[in-house]
Amino acid sequence: MKEMDDKRLQELLEKGLAGQKAGLSPEEKEELEVYSMLFEALGKEPAPDLPRDFAVKVTAKLRSRKERMAETRANLIIIFCCLFAGGSALAALVHFGEGAVIMGFISRYGTIFILGTVILLLIQFLDEKLVKQTFLKGR
Repeated sequence: MKEMDDKRLQELLEKGLAGQKAGLSPEEKEELEVYSMLFEALGKEPAPDLPRDFAVKVTAKLRSRKERMAETRANLIIIFCCLFAGGSALAALVHFGEGAVIMGFISRYGTIFILGTVILLLIQFLDEKLVKQTFLKGR
């Protein structure tokens, strides 16, 4: 800014650049362009920053997702083991014991056991989704 003083530069920027470049040297024109770009950039609103607790929230969400996946995996293993043990016990009873008595009991009350199991699982699912998540969001 050897050839232009601050007052002249400010005056040119306030009046606008249209028609003002005619009497300027190439260096002054370039300097005026640089300063006009600087003032335009300073006049813009700054981009909003991330909240201070952003990293903490992301970490907590990832941790809760990981815990939920581990819990789901453990529940599936437990369910599989219970089904396997129950099926094995039933097969052993039918094969080694009185098959007609057990099959008669299953044919008579089997629907109740199946529906009861489905209803219990549905209640557990709804409890987890509706009650516990709503309670935890309220904290």
